Amino acid sequence: MRKPRPAVPAPEPTEAQIQHEAYRLWLEEGRPAGRDLEHWLAARELLRHRHGRAPAVAESHPAPAVPAA
Repeated sequence: MRKPRPAVPAPEPTEAQIQHEAYRLWLEEGRPAGRDLEHWLAARELLRHRHGRAPAVAESHPAPAVPAA
């Protein structure tokens, strides 16, 4: 009997990928000043989602159960 393989996590986006996506977001928002960290974090989460990685917040906080009507 074969043992199941452990799931291999999707790779993290590279710095270059995050930089490119953050730049794209910055351009789309009209090149606002002083929001570089916001764009960087948004780009990282967007790329994680595209790569099949859920954000860390979603993993540690499960959605609340919805009571049946």
